[in-house]
Amino acid sequence: MGDSPKLNRSGPSGDEPDDTTEEIMRAVYRALSKNGYPETTMSQIASEFEKSKALLYYHYDGKEEILNDFFGYLCERLETSLVEEEYDDPYDQLLAVIERVLPAEMDDEQLEFRQAFFEVRSQAPHNRSYHERIQHTDQVVLETLTETIEWGVETGRFVDVNPEREAELLFSTLYGVMERATALEDRDIVNRNREALQQQLERTLLESR
Repeated sequence: MGDSPKLNRSGPSGDEPDDTTEEIMRAVYRALSKNGYPETTMSQIASEFEKSKALLYYHYDGKEEILNDFFGYLCERLETSLVEEEYDDPYDQLLAVIERVLPAEMDDEQLEFRQAFFEVRSQAPHNRSYHERIQHTDQVVLETLTETIEWGVETGRFVDVNPEREAELLFSTLYGVMERATALEDRDIVNRNREALQQQLERTLLESR
């Protein structure tokens, strides 16, 4: 889960990334952070948009369309930022993925970004597009965790565990911790659980040989 919006995708019409698209995504992010999903309106998004309001309405017809695009952008950021460098050790890579979801030092902007992500994600039962996007993104995260654990098992770095089962449990734990932390705006929840989770991984993956 990356930091605040820094657009790296095509524009609203599928063209190359541009300043307009970046500013639109930033405007949605600011509006969601201030108002929450249910109360966010196109008018509030437009008030956060630093360019011409007519330009915003040229690209988007309404709230649902712009939020669909914004949620797709959030998911793409998560999918592409899980492993940002090559690792020689599977345990180091596993910790890097955990760091992306549960950063050790989470500033106000990172917290607000995650709040916006979960605000939109919570609408999945009522929005088929969100639901399908979440399914895809969750699968990407699960595959990354599974492949990392498989790598550790195959090389003897980890004990012989079931990679799919361990990945599923780890994924659910990570998202549960972050959802609690963002809902309560309590960074200590992240810190406490990161430490406990790392100790658990050391016991289950590294020590029981």
